[in-house]
Amino acid sequence: MSITTQGREETAARQLDISMPGFPESLPADVMFEQDVIRTIGRGFEARGFRPLDSACIQRQEVLVAGGAQYLDGGIPEFAFTVQEPPESYTGANLALRYDLTVPVSRFIAEHSARLSFPLHCYQINKVWRAEQMPTATHWREFYQCDVDVIGQGELSLLYDAEIANALVGAFQNIGVDGFTVHISNRKVLAALLDSHGVRVHRARAIVQILDKGNRQPVEQTVQQLAASGIPEHVAADLGRLVASPTLSDARDLLKLRGAELVGVDELDTVIRAAHDLGMPEDHLVLDFSITRGHDYYTGTVFETFATGREHWGAIGAGGRYEDLLKHVNGRSYPGVGMSVGLARLMGLLREDGVRKQRGLRRDAVTVVRHEGGDAQTVLETVRRLRDAGLSVQAVFDPVDGAKALGIAEEAEVARLVSVLDTGEATVRCMASGAERHVTRDGIVAAVTADAS
Repeated sequence: MSITTQGREETAARQLDISMPGFPESLPADVMFEQDVIRTIGRGFEARGFRPLDSACIQRQEVLVAGGAQYLDGGIPEFAFTVQEPPESYTGANLALRYDLTVPVSRFIAEHSARLSFPLHCYQINKVWRAEQMPTATHWREFYQCDVDVIGQGELSLLYDAEIANALVGAFQNIGVDGFTVHISNRKVLAALLDSHGVRVHRARAIVQILDKGNRQPVEQTVQQLAASGIPEHVAADLGRLVASPTLSDARDLLKLRGAELVGVDELDTVIRAAHDLGMPEDHLVLDFSITRGHDYYTGTVFETFATGREHWGAIGAGGRYEDLLKHVNGRSYPGVGMSVGLARLMGLLREDGVRKQRGLRRDAVTVVRHEGGDAQTVLETVRRLRDAGLSVQAVFDPVDGAKALGIAEEAEVARLVSVLDTGEATVRCMASGAERHVTRDGIVAAVTADAS
C-alpha cells in the first residue's frame, strides 16, 4: 500500500461518523448514580409486595399493536424499531423492539399463566425503544422504564388501582424527589360526557390531545382550542367545565345534568378513598380530569405523576387500568392496572436538584494506586487484603504520579485513596477532607478500615 493511499484511508477513518443520536451513553459515575436510583425504586416496589419479572425486548409486531395498544397520534408504525432476523435463523415472524413494558408483560402473562398465581404483583425495570425523530434531553430513543403492575385473571378489584398509586409513594420517597403528586382521573367520565353529546370515538382522539394540556393552561384556552378543532361550542364548554371540576361532586353534577353514566365518578370515589385508607397522604393524590393518557388500551382509572413545582417537565410517571389488552390471544381476560416511571426524566429532575452531589462519596470504596517507583507486590497484597475486609477496591497497577492518582480517585467517587510508595509504605488520603496519613506496609489495611467504620 502506498503512503498516499494509506493516508487517504486514515483520513476517511477519522471522518467516519460514529455518533448515536438519541441513544444515551453514560460515564461510570453517572451509571452508578442511575443504578442506585433503579435499586431504590425496586426496593420501594418490593416493600409493597411486588416482585420483579423480565420480558423479551423483541416482540412480535402483532402483539405490540394488540387490543389498541398504540398511540392515538399514529400508532406503533411510527414509534417502533423493526427487527430483521438473519437468513440463517429466519422464522417468518414480524418482529420489533418493545416500545413500552405493559404490552410485553401482558403477553408474558398470557403465555405463562399456568405457572403464575393471580392477582400477580409484579414490577419490571428495563429498557424500551422508540423511533423518535426529535430526541430531547429527557426523551430518548432508548431509555429505561420502571413499571409496576397488578394483573388479575377474569376480574380485578378497584382497590388495586389504589395500591398502584401507593406503590409510587414507595418508589419515590427514598430517591430524593422533593415533593410529587399523583394526578388521577377515569376515562369513563370523559367517555360518558362525550356519549351524552353523541360525540363519536374518532372525534375523541383530538379531544384527548387538547385536554391533556388542561392542567398547564387556562380553562378558557382549552375551550377555545376544542372549538377551533371543530367541537361544537356547547360540547367544548362542558369539557372545559369537566376539566375545571375541583371535586367529584362537581363532576357528578355535570354528568347528572347531561343524563350521562356515573360509573367513572363512582370508581374514582372508591379508588381515592382506598388510597387514603392505605396511607397515601391526601396532598399526594390530586383529582385532575385533564388526565386522559394517550394509549387506547386504558379503560378506567388513569394516573400521571408530577414533581411539585416542576410540572413543566411533564409527567415523570403515568399509567392506568387496562381490561382486555390481550384477550384475543387465548380467549381469557387478564385485567390489570399499572404505572410506569420514565427514568430519563426522573434522572434529569434529580440532577437539577443536585441529588447526585448530595449522595457523597462511597464510604466503602477505595482506590489503591502504585505511586511512581512504588512496590508492586505491596499493591497486590493491599488490594487483596482490603477486598477480604469487605471493601470495594479499584486497583491501579501501573505507576502514576500524585495528580493522576487523585484524578482517578475523584472520578471513581471513592472515600479514600491509597498510594503505595517505593518503600512498601503508603499514604492514605481522605478524599472528603484531603487529610493524609503515612502508614507502614502492615498498617495500611487497619488505617483504611478504621476510617471506613
